[in-house]
Amino acid sequence: MAVDEKIRKAAVAGQFYPASPEELRGDVEKYLAAAAPTASVTPSVNILVAPHAGYVFSAPVAAAVYASVSKNVRTVILIGPSHRKRFDGVHVTDARYYETPLGKVEVNQEINAKLSKHPLCLRAAGAEEKEHCLEVQLPFLQVILGAGKFTIVPLITGNVGAKAVAEMLLPFIDDTALVVASSDLSHYQPQKDARDIDDATISTVVSGNAGGFMEACGETAIRVAMEIAAKRGLAAELIDARTSYETAPEYGDPHRVVGYAAIAFVKSDAADGGAEDFNRQEKDYMLKLARETLTSAVRDGTPPPPSKPKPELSRLAQNYGCFVTLNSHGQLRGCIGNIEPIKPLYKGIADNAVNAAFHDPRFPRVKAAELGDIKIEVSVLTKPAPLGAKSADEILEKLKPFEHGVILKMGSRQSTFLPQVWEQLPDKVMFLEHLAMKAGAGRDDWKRADVWVYKAVHFAEGGE
Repeated sequence: MAVDEKIRKAAVAGQFYPASPEELRGDVEKYLAAAAPTASVTPSVNILVAPHAGYVFSAPVAAAVYASVSKNVRTVILIGPSHRKRFDGVHVTDARYYETPLGKVEVNQEINAKLSKHPLCLRAAGAEEKEHCLEVQLPFLQVILGAGKFTIVPLITGNVGAKAVAEMLLPFIDDTALVVASSDLSHYQPQKDARDIDDATISTVVSGNAGGFMEACGETAIRVAMEIAAKRGLAAELIDARTSYETAPEYGDPHRVVGYAAIAFVKSDAADGGAEDFNRQEKDYMLKLARETLTSAVRDGTPPPPSKPKPELSRLAQNYGCFVTLNSHGQLRGCIGNIEPIKPLYKGIADNAVNAAFHDPRFPRVKAAELGDIKIEVSVLTKPAPLGAKSADEILEKLKPFEHGVILKMGSRQSTFLPQVWEQLPDKVMFLEHLAMKAGAGRDDWKRADVWVYKAVHFAEGGE
């Protein structure tokens, strides 16, 4: 480790971000100014996921979540992966300060000393020497929180269990602590493949699925953040997700991109939160988009990517879960969607229209001759929230037929029914039994499942 009087010197200044203090501060302020906090995230984020690539590629995404960091933060726990050094456990620094062109940041010596005595922790020689994952987060923190107003606990993870690390850190986390999980997502995939892989990773995080799929260099750091957030009653919310080609196409290669996501962990919405309605213009736009995408996909093979909606339809550019359902002669012909709000609504509708036509495993691919008989229905979902039931009787008591869409989570198994399914299965027990069997579980396994609910607004072609 590069140490001068216990100062961990900047290793990637002039490479990942500007070496000039003035230029660096100006860049960070510019990124933050362009990333106003979203309406759904208040400026009180204390757990987040942010990327750690060169600023020209990843800083626009990182700024989207840093713009909502709580100004009450006094201690920042930085967790990131070791890119060059292999070891078991968690590396704890012996430096007194980390330094960037914006100045020195003090390491919290009290917490650091306690962690150094923990069986999971060690000092892995060389782990920090050229490691960039924590360093690139510091300029954002220095600009947002102010020089000398916070301390850091820099942790680099090797081969170690996320749950054990989270349990180790929980005693040090309160409302004045910020946890930063530093991670990029997929690496060096073609643009479309990268977005598909990243969406699956983001879905794991947003759904709180501790054992779900994840492809990320900082997978352990992200899972640690998920564990801590669950203990503190927080839910993940996607703020931004882009690839290196999307943020900097002039420098990137669409055939070899790196994925980035900005994720905040916030107080989850109540399970009884109302379903958001949409006006006639918004509904017509979504149905037309689904129809045009379906027709183009079936007739031409690959539809063009949808254009971002006009300003008067800006709500459709926000992240929502959604499903597209195809019916033919009154019978289901395909239905696929994303439960979690992992992508802008207009993109989700276009993607799910194609998937419902081609990738619903229950049906053959839709053919051009069928297009005239197909009626399209769109369902837009509220963010799922725990039902908060601790027994089978409580599940039955709290569940609201015809209002709640339901997700059953049973270990690695998961399944959902949209609220419309109550029309076919109005009995609560029968509804839950069929949902459990849909997940490949036993008929009565719903009684031991983790139950989440959401609401939906759905509308169809030919509707009022």
